[in-house]
Amino acid sequence: MEFTIIIIIFLIISVIIAVGIGGNDETFSVIYGSKILTMKQVLLFAIILAFAGALLLGEGVAKTVGNSILGSNIEVTQVIVMTVLISTAIWLILASAFGLPISTTHATIGSIIGIGIFLWGITGLNWGMILYLAMWWILSPVVGFFGTYITYKILYKYKQKRLKGFQDYEGYEKKFAIVILIAICITAFSRAGNDCSNAVGIVVGVGEIDIGFLLIITGLSLATGLVVLGRIVIKNLGEMTELRPSTAFATQLPTAAIMLIGTIQKIPLSGSHMLVASLVGLAKASRTPMKKGLWKIILVWFLTFPVSAILSIIIYFPVRSFF
Repeated sequence: MEFTIIIIIFLIISVIIAVGIGGNDETFSVIYGSKILTMKQVLLFAIILAFAGALLLGEGVAKTVGNSILGSNIEVTQVIVMTVLISTAIWLILASAFGLPISTTHATIGSIIGIGIFLWGITGLNWGMILYLAMWWILSPVVGFFGTYITYKILYKYKQKRLKGFQDYEGYEKKFAIVILIAICITAFSRAGNDCSNAVGIVVGVGEIDIGFLLIITGLSLATGLVVLGRIVIKNLGEMTELRPSTAFATQLPTAAIMLIGTIQKIPLSGSHMLVASLVGLAKASRTPMKKGLWKIILVWFLTFPVSAILSIIIYFPVRSFF
């Protein structure tokens, strides 16, 4: 197959994945759930920050995914890139169609791990990097849960001691409406830079396409996904538990901090895992029942790695026949 055609196919599939990532981005769900912004306002903010984050922060994490997961002696071939892109796209689009927030990071890296082990065995992977990333993946939702739990308890005690009437509570929540919007913008900006690696990271590993061009295409595709599919996931998570501006802040503070730090450190993270863990922490702290359906989200989390790995092995054979 001609090189130009291959590059065009890479770009098309990367765009599909980025659209799926945008459609699966629930960052603004707490803003919607706490009724600070309408859905139209949420999507406007999300579109701007998705493009800016991908363009300005995406390069470092994309290089980690593209160059650091497979073993140092393994060449990232066109067949591997195509296989990983297609398997990631299939799993992501299926999850988004059902309104389930999955980790695109886990889908992409699960695909890379699957094809790496299948073709080269355990020596085909950089296990030191994988273990390092796994540490972050385990730590981030734990911090999300306990960070939210502790933040809520501190805010609750403050309200009990300092706020005396309805007007005090109203003014208190209005102040947090501004604070939470700032925290959400930080999260959305850094998450876009982190998530774009799942669409183009493996393509970066080939080294044939300018990364700046890839990031521009990815930013536009993330924004498109948010408009077309994103409202479904935003609504689902925003209505998972009762939210007010102050409680939304409690859920968003740890997510914003970890996502920004991780992106700067070039670590691919799951914003979905952190946010859902934070919402569970909020429900536990406030003793508020969560809506049914949480078990489905957790089940999909556990399935993402093995399903992506198996998909990449299955897809490898038809892809190989074209090269």
